[in-house]
Amino acid sequence: MKRDTRRGFIKGAAAIAGGLFTPGSSRGVEIRSVTTKKSDARIEHISCRYEEHVFRAPLKFARTVVDRATLLTVRCTVRTRAGRVANGFGTMPLNYTFSFPSRNLSEEARLGAMKALAAEIAKITGAYEAFGHPIDINWELAPLYLRAAADVSRRLQLADPIPRLCTLVTAAAFDAAVHDAYGKAQGLNCFHTYGPEFMNHDLSHYLGAEYRGEYPGRYIRSEPRARMPLCHLISAVDPIEEADNTRPIRDGLPETLPEWIQFNGLKSFKIKLNGDDLEWDLGRVRHIDRVATEAQQKRGSGDWAYVLDFNEKCPDVAIT
Repeated sequence: MKRDTRRGFIKGAAAIAGGLFTPGSSRGVEIRSVTTKKSDARIEHISCRYEEHVFRAPLKFARTVVDRATLLTVRCTVRTRAGRVANGFGTMPLNYTFSFPSRNLSEEARLGAMKALAAEIAKITGAYEAFGHPIDINWELAPLYLRAAADVSRRLQLADPIPRLCTLVTAAAFDAAVHDAYGKAQGLNCFHTYGPEFMNHDLSHYLGAEYRGEYPGRYIRSEPRARMPLCHLISAVDPIEEADNTRPIRDGLPETLPEWIQFNGLKSFKIKLNGDDLEWDLGRVRHIDRVATEAQQKRGSGDWAYVLDFNEKCPDVAIT
């Protein structure tokens, strides 16, 4: 039985941190890694597709209202030196609102740019023939992904070039798919492959001498938690109470904050704020707190928490 190694997208975090976030890295222009482990894998096939999803209700964050999402799903086949073959996949929303903010480009243009970049990343990843651990593979390919983003920006004559963060978001599904397939080829959760038994280099190879002898497994949880807190997101256009619900959906599900609190027994709330309008943000938090407090008191609950999310819109740290 093949084990599912798709627990979230943080499994590619170490690879991305070691690759795309490394200033001045020239790796990927030439394949220089020499690996010998039987667990090392080579990419045999890469493909990608898109799914379009319409939201039940509009979502507002970073002063932008969105009502749909495009998901990029990448499928990958790898073969190890020992001859094991496995298939994996990774999925990531092409969130241009967050990763590609622009006053000069339409939503369609930014989404189109991300799809064009995904097509180039698929070609680059599919053409990579060296064996390695997924972190090494991403380390080698990351500079080529950034170069592809610059090429796509020029080809499409974008008024604003594709940002580095947008490249990260687009490449994440590919990185996740490679990790997923690699873990399945080993018969392991891929979080169990972040030590010297599987990796060809310690963290000093990617992050500097201070990490000599250390591996990602020291910093990344290898086993899932039995339970994790889950925040209920309150977007900037969500109706807080019935008087705010000017466009009721009437589909049988809750629509206001008290209804959701009662329906799910909510204790954690993520509040989307503007970041550049302190008066509005304070008023919004006060309104939510008043309504939430009343609803929690009715439930007999005295334990709940808020997480404030400004989506990088604060002009300086003093605002927060």
